[in-house]
Amino acid sequence: MSDWVIRKMDVSDIRYVDAMEKTYFGESLSEVTLSNELLYNDLAHYFMALVNHERVGYVGVWITEPNAEITNILVIKDYRKMGLGKALLEHVITLCKERSVQDLSLEVRVSNHEAIAFYKGMGFEVKATRKR
Repeated sequence: MSDWVIRKMDVSDIRYVDAMEKTYFGESLSEVTLSNELLYNDLAHYFMALVNHERVGYVGVWITEPNAEITNILVIKDYRKMGLGKALLEHVITLCKERSVQDLSLEVRVSNHEAIAFYKGMGFEVKATRKR
C-alpha cells in the first residue's frame, strides 16, 4: 500500500465523514453532531486514516474512564483488507491503554459477520446480544 497515516480528526474532515457514513451506513451522525463531538465533547476522540492524503477511513471512541466505547469505525471499500481498520483499532487501543481504560466495548449488528470476525480477530468477545 502507498503512504498512509492516522491522525486526529479535525473539523475539515466532517463533510467527508458525513459522506462516508451516508454511503456505507445509509445515514450519518450529521455534520452538526460530528462538529459538536469534535469541538465540545471531551470524552470523544476521533481519528482519520489517510492514504496519499486521501481520507479513506475513521474511528471514534468515547473514553469514560475506566471504560471506553468505540462509537464508529469505517474504512471505504477500496481500502479494506489492507490493515487500515486494524491500524485504526490499534490506535484506539493504545490510547485506551494510555488512559488506563479497563473495558473497551463496541456494538455491531449480528448480521455483520465480516465485522464480527474482524473484532474477534482483534481480541474482542461477544458479551451480550441486544434484540433488534
